[in-house]
Amino acid sequence: QRMPGVGRQPPITFLVAASLVAARSPSCGIAASTRDMNVFAQFPKHMSSGGFLPHPSKEDRVKPKEGQESVWDYPRPPVCKEAKGRKVVLKLGNKVIAETERAWRMMETSHPPTWYIPKEDINMKYLKPSQAMQTTCEFKGQAMYYDVEADGKTVKMTGWSYPRPADDQKQIKDKFAFYINRGLEAWVDGKKAKPQEGDFYGGWITADVVGPFKGGPGTRFW
Repeated sequence: QRMPGVGRQPPITFLVAASLVAARSPSCGIAASTRDMNVFAQFPKHMSSGGFLPHPSKEDRVKPKEGQESVWDYPRPPVCKEAKGRKVVLKLGNKVIAETERAWRMMETSHPPTWYIPKEDINMKYLKPSQAMQTTCEFKGQAMYYDVEADGKTVKMTGWSYPRPADDQKQIKDKFAFYINRGLEAWVDGKKAKPQEGDFYGGWITADVVGPFKGGPGTRFW
């Protein structure tokens, strides 16, 4: 799903690598049917449009102010740290899907953090396991997806979790992350978070993180 490296990479590199990975193991990328693999092929399409942009130079990166973080200072592989004392509220319509002060942030180079919420702080009655697909992250393991149904609305495949995360990502076991570009809305410390651009990654942009961020056209290999 990600191709590490610096600067511009020709698209053929990704296509050949993806073909080899898919042929070697059905659990890489999206598992199961040909239909699912077609869905996977469409996910990064937005990032591939407009060519392939080189990594932003130091001059092109937003300089963080006091109390801010640059996503270009985040590591890869990602690290997950507890967001102690920060209040997170997730809603669909007028229904509160989750509310917590025990969230964790997954931080990776070029990405706004992905927020993971403990299962105990989620109204699980609103989550329904999705049968659409599964994905595998080389850093975290195999993800399961969930639809959210509340307030007369259904948002497909908007939540996910890693039931058996990789050994160095055990912090996210029994925690769930959510896209907020499909109908759900999130507030962090009373301020509404913005979704990471595109429909492949699920980062939340808050006032304390600066980019530029991966997700937009041309950023596939950032």
